[in-house]
Amino acid sequence: MQIGLIRVRTLEAVGATDRHALLIEGAFPGLLVHCHCIKDQVRGIYDDKSEALALPKVIELGRQLQSKVDAIIVSCAADVGVEELNKELQIPVIGAGRSAAGIACTLGDSVGVITITDNIPEAVRAGLGKHFLVWKRVKGVKSALDLESDVGYENTMNTAEELRAQGSDVIVLACTGFSTMAVAPKIAKGLGIPVVDPVLAAGSIAYTLMLNRKD
Repeated sequence: MQIGLIRVRTLEAVGATDRHALLIEGAFPGLLVHCHCIKDQVRGIYDDKSEALALPKVIELGRQLQSKVDAIIVSCAADVGVEELNKELQIPVIGAGRSAAGIACTLGDSVGVITITDNIPEAVRAGLGKHFLVWKRVKGVKSALDLESDVGYENTMNTAEELRAQGSDVIVLACTGFSTMAVAPKIAKGLGIPVVDPVLAAGSIAYTLMLNRKD
């Protein structure tokens, strides 16, 4: 099954661009993922202004991909453009945010959310419903770029510990930059609770679609 994956961060290096594709393909055999980046957003989405700038770019890229793939994943926990594209396109469009929230709801009752923004993405908050407990922003991180530093990693781990101390029995990583870090397994091992990676969550939805195809 052919999947078009939209990155909301502009990346030039092939290895960096394809990282989320390799993550999904490694976990879900049968999915062939092709990554595409929106233009002129090196820092990705990190506030309301950058999200507003990204929206028309995501929609236009989705339109370009629709005839080439069987489904689209928007690799962003805010699910930018997902609702709009699902109304317009004839193929499924999957958001990482709602996917992660849905999986978290099956794993526990009190979900903590880690973000890099000043608020929790609405797609995640709405998806969690009554399972939502608390959220925290990673200190010292202003965009996905900052997550790749030693300080970003350390502060992410500290934030996860704080959420568990507040009663979280599941943690959602509400930025696909955390997927690039491959930090979910490390947090889960250290804290002993499930941690939901948003890119893998979206991949699991695409994999389910593949298993239910009639052709």
